[in-house]
Amino acid sequence: MEDLDWRWLRSFIAVAESTSMHKAAERSGISQATLSRHVRQLEESLDTSLFDRDRRGITLSERGTSLLERALVVRDAVGAFERQAAGISEETSGMVRVTMSNGFGLGFAPGWLASLQETHPATSVDLVLEDEAADLLLRKAEIAVRMFRPQQLDLVMKRCGETRLGFFASEAYIAKRGRPQTLEDLHSHQLVGYDRRTMWIERARAMGFDYARDDFATRCDAEVFHMLAAREGIGIAVLPVHVGERDQLVKLFGPFTMPGQPIYLVAHSELYRNKRVANVWNHLAAELTSMFGDGANDTH
Repeated sequence: MEDLDWRWLRSFIAVAESTSMHKAAERSGISQATLSRHVRQLEESLDTSLFDRDRRGITLSERGTSLLERALVVRDAVGAFERQAAGISEETSGMVRVTMSNGFGLGFAPGWLASLQETHPATSVDLVLEDEAADLLLRKAEIAVRMFRPQQLDLVMKRCGETRLGFFASEAYIAKRGRPQTLEDLHSHQLVGYDRRTMWIERARAMGFDYARDDFATRCDAEVFHMLAAREGIGIAVLPVHVGERDQLVKLFGPFTMPGQPIYLVAHSELYRNKRVANVWNHLAAELTSMFGDGANDTH
């Protein structure tokens, strides 16, 4: 048997978990050609077929299914080795991968990165904006900004406050449609809301106001669109306060705001000890806490 290459196992797991070469390539960042070659090399080395192939795609063979669990054990062991090695590194320059959701990252990350470059010019950041929570235990990222409290073990987390929401419109919209004086006045305005998501309606109901999907003149589930729609004068949108103020939109109803989502800073407990990761963590924690509230007493 030819010596196994860890990269072959990594590709085997990626394909097995994704059920297709195309999806595996998207999720892993490894090209389909490389994945296919690694799987073929692993099968030749083991002298067994790991996948059944037909015109509809590929599925794990009986032998592949029995070996997948063992491969996952190897993956976890390699991940633990890499995290421990990274955690004891004294190097302060280099790359740190940080992940956060699309909606939050587009509003917060550019200003934070500009500040980080000033204070830590030798540190580079791979910024991953995706709404699906990256698995830190598998080193999909070193640091995550989450809008929920993580439940996984072996993670260190810090609550850095919460987002605040407000009603925003452009100067052009107000000049054309007038400025609502009360929340009830919103019924006679052009509202930007969600298509399938119900958070806007639920928050309004909790405040004693009855709104339905048909009350929105424009509907889209992508939060970034709400910001762009308000900026273009399409209607009134509920936005994080820091986003609306940054875009110099008009905040309606004076100091009134609504609670948004909690903000947690998260890292693996082993990588947290890495000096380079710690530098980015500390800077990110300071920026988040300064903007969204005091979470200094909630670090675990």
